[in-house]
Amino acid sequence: MTSRSPDKNASAFKWLVTVMAAGHFALVVTTGRVRWEHGAADLLLVVLAWAGAGPRRFLRGAFPLWLTGMILDSQALWLGVRGTIHTGDLWNLEKLLFPAPGGTHWPEWWSRHPNTPLDLLCGFAYAAYLYEVFLVALLFFFKKDARFEQLCWAFFVVNAIGVVIYVLYPAAPPWYVLKYGPGVANLAAPPSPAGTARFDAFFGIHYFANFYARNPNVFGAMPSLHAAYPLMMVLVLWHKGPAWRVGTILFALLVAFSAVYLTHHYVLDVLAGMAAAVVAFVAVRAVFARRAMGAPGMAPVSLPSGGNTRA
Repeated sequence: MTSRSPDKNASAFKWLVTVMAAGHFALVVTTGRVRWEHGAADLLLVVLAWAGAGPRRFLRGAFPLWLTGMILDSQALWLGVRGTIHTGDLWNLEKLLFPAPGGTHWPEWWSRHPNTPLDLLCGFAYAAYLYEVFLVALLFFFKKDARFEQLCWAFFVVNAIGVVIYVLYPAAPPWYVLKYGPGVANLAAPPSPAGTARFDAFFGIHYFANFYARNPNVFGAMPSLHAAYPLMMVLVLWHKGPAWRVGTILFALLVAFSAVYLTHHYVLDVLAGMAAAVVAFVAVRAVFARRAMGAPGMAPVSLPSGGNTRA
């Protein structure tokens, strides 16, 4: 008969999760932002916390994903404290650093030269980039790989970096400047699917229209989290060998190109998003490595070149 290590803090963790889920749901209700997804996500959180040791183990690792959703969804609450909104700065700098034919830059050039194959390819990339993160996280969880928790925390950190910059340096995306110009920011401007609207139109659906309608922050273009997530997957899957490296790199490049082609981001936004991904990955990996070395009964050892932290 095998014995399991008791979850010494199980009760405290369950109640902490319950209080946070209830507090978040109360927040969205009192601020008039409640949607069915809020109730579903908060209820799922509580169910996983109380369902047993297995689901609770998953929740301990995946909890940063819920935190990420919460901070992204709650951006509207602190838009009033953000800095001056930049509408023309990046537009002009992009033209200087990454000029396109005709004296413009690439987001504007592609907005004038779209084509259906690229609409479909880039629309697919924009639809799939977030699911890549969740699928890799599940892969690590079921393989009992320590990278599961690390990935979830790195995902939270890169989003936190993005949100902080959105507050300190709110910037208009290319589609906004194309539509409203580089003058004083139009705070009433609704979110837009931009180039992804062509993907919706081709299939007669409203996937991207509905997705971007929920965006609480139009002026959150810098950095591009679209570019950050796939690059993070390159980093966390690098140890799996050449095939995984090539596949993840190609997808990361496709998403980066799509961000510009679909006029959601400048090249500058993409580069900033990639830098944020590297910072988040390195910081979280360093914290976990230090924690592993300080764990009772663990001798200080250096990580292997592939980054595998499994015992």
